[in-house]
Amino acid sequence: MSTRIDAPEQTPTEKQSVSGRTLVLAAATFITCVTLIGATQWIRTPNFSVSALSALPGQWLAGIWRPWFFVFAAVLFVMQLVFPGRKDESPFSHGLVVDLCWFLLAPLLALTIISVQLRALGNGLVAVFGTPVTDLVPVLGTWKVAILAFVVADLIGWVNHWMHHKFPSLWLFHAVHHSQTEMNVFSDSRNHVIEVLIASTLTFIPAWFLGLDVAQAATLAIFSSFVSSFIHTNVRVNLGPLRYIFISPQAHRIHHSLNDDHYNTNFGTVFSWWDYLFNTKHPDDLSYPRTGITDKQFPLENSARPIAVGRIIGSQLLYPFKVLAAPFSHD
Repeated sequence: MSTRIDAPEQTPTEKQSVSGRTLVLAAATFITCVTLIGATQWIRTPNFSVSALSALPGQWLAGIWRPWFFVFAAVLFVMQLVFPGRKDESPFSHGLVVDLCWFLLAPLLALTIISVQLRALGNGLVAVFGTPVTDLVPVLGTWKVAILAFVVADLIGWVNHWMHHKFPSLWLFHAVHHSQTEMNVFSDSRNHVIEVLIASTLTFIPAWFLGLDVAQAATLAIFSSFVSSFIHTNVRVNLGPLRYIFISPQAHRIHHSLNDDHYNTNFGTVFSWWDYLFNTKHPDDLSYPRTGITDKQFPLENSARPIAVGRIIGSQLLYPFKVLAAPFSHD
């Protein structure tokens, strides 16, 4: 049985592979350097301006206001009432309010921190490697390239997810997502900005080298966001035979489970075949266990009051940094 790492005092740092830590550190250093190179060149360009920030409110509203998603979310909410995975979990929980606030915060982070970082990284990759020459569209066609990009991105998502469970320092950021004790439609929005930056970078780099146009996969990316909302709901469904292709709410609840037997399984985000391929699929296709993390020090929500929600989100954003900084504290 795997040792849980969701409590700081239980982190098995000594069991980490030296080569694995070295590889991750080297990759992070390389990406940081390339990003800094790109940022420096970007700032020096004549078209660089901070005036674009004035368009942020409208862009944020466009990112939030997705009518078809809210229709879909309403359907999922009704399904939670009619077919709950766990009847003892209320769909009107404090966690729902916190997750809704994370949902409202996510586009703001995507339009600022993440978009700037990826723009700088793209410029840096061009400066270091030149313009990618791979163009698969003439060979495969636009939609086949889009589907390929989507499948590759999902595989990278699986690897990123696996890394965040295997490396304790990364887990501290991923624990924010796993802290939800009552799954709901907006639970997939509860993600630390550092984790989102890492995931975006890991997806962006292979796509850039392959010459894949991310815009071509926009429709499929929307499909991915719908699937992500679906699998985080408290709905009693395992998709039957389709569970061998797609992740279900039941399978993803197993991933979020507090049971030690379920730990380090079901890492898939859209397609379940990666877990079958890498032998991380848990055979339990029926149970709906409780979810959350065992770290007693993690700041969990206990109120839906606006001030309390703001404080808890701020505390959850800061918590990973506090734990990482603790060994250097002399208090």
